[in-house]
Amino acid sequence: MPETANNIHLIVGEDDFLVESAAKKIIESSVPAELRSSAVEVVSGNADKAEDQLASIAQCRSSVMTPPFLDPVKLTWWRGVTFLPGGGRGGKISEDVKKSLESLSEALSSSPLPSNQIFVITAVKLLKTSVFAKTLLKNAEFIEFVQEGKWEKDKAAAALLRLPELAKEEGVSFDPGADADFIAKVGYDTRTIVSELQKLRMYLGKEDRSVTLADIAEITSISSSEPELWEMIGAICSRNPRLVLKTYSQFEQSPSFAIRLLNTLEKSFREMIVVRDAIDNKWISLGGMWSKNIPPGQAENLDNVGVGPNTLKTAWAARRIVQNANAFSLNELRQARFRLLRLRERLVSGGSEDMIVTELLKIAKRRP
Repeated sequence: MPETANNIHLIVGEDDFLVESAAKKIIESSVPAELRSSAVEVVSGNADKAEDQLASIAQCRSSVMTPPFLDPVKLTWWRGVTFLPGGGRGGKISEDVKKSLESLSEALSSSPLPSNQIFVITAVKLLKTSVFAKTLLKNAEFIEFVQEGKWEKDKAAAALLRLPELAKEEGVSFDPGADADFIAKVGYDTRTIVSELQKLRMYLGKEDRSVTLADIAEITSISSSEPELWEMIGAICSRNPRLVLKTYSQFEQSPSFAIRLLNTLEKSFREMIVVRDAIDNKWISLGGMWSKNIPPGQAENLDNVGVGPNTLKTAWAARRIVQNANAFSLNELRQARFRLLRLRERLVSGGSEDMIVTELLKIAKRRP
């Protein structure tokens, strides 16, 4: 089998949507659709502890070094690696992990993969001067999504610059001024932008794909990434009533904020119920690493509700929701969601916003 230097792809960037999209395009171009269920093996690279990182490297190496059996092609996706040199969340990686990574890159450099095997690595950051990177990049395509200075200074403006291209891919366009209104409403997260563009495309139908201000007001969801909303979720999941009271008191009390808050909290607790069940069944670790022993079909079910191994796109997102869900029992989460649904109904029916604080304190309070 002829060998090639173009079947290893290393994709790095802090915008996980762009990174994942690039990886999926490689999969689509390399593996026929009818073979992807068997010919594509995804190995999670989301690991905090050295032992989990070594296990992830070993699993990845085993997959890469094992040729295809029945299929004519095989693709290994080492997804969302959190411990490449220069990209670790907890600082420097251990010496054992460093050596194991270097051993993997050396093996791939000295014995290039056959042309019917593809290896894709996705990560947030990589130190390109590391031994691992220098060795691997001798035989790999390197794709890096760099955040420019304007993105750091003004994320909304950067999102507005990206919007025309993203909108074109979804087959829609914006009336003058509607694009700025759209970004102001949905925020600057690329994944959210694309999701809302897809909603607009379906809403507009086939005949008219030009988005107006009225369309945005009608169908587009308000971004749930507003800092105060996530601060409130974090305070409640800390199980600290004093922190809940202090956090809630920082923000302007208004009916619009109350409804946004309850909508976001209800959605978060709905997701945490599913994640708590996955924790109890040992399908996901407390560090946010998915087990290889998830029953057939269960991973797809988790993905369908937005919290599975293929939908919790970043290690940070997985670890955050696991930590939040683990702060409650499954029964507490169900009771909390029931309280939030009932509170939202009462508030919409003209109830007082004073009820919110009382209910949130009850949810956050620890049970014996």
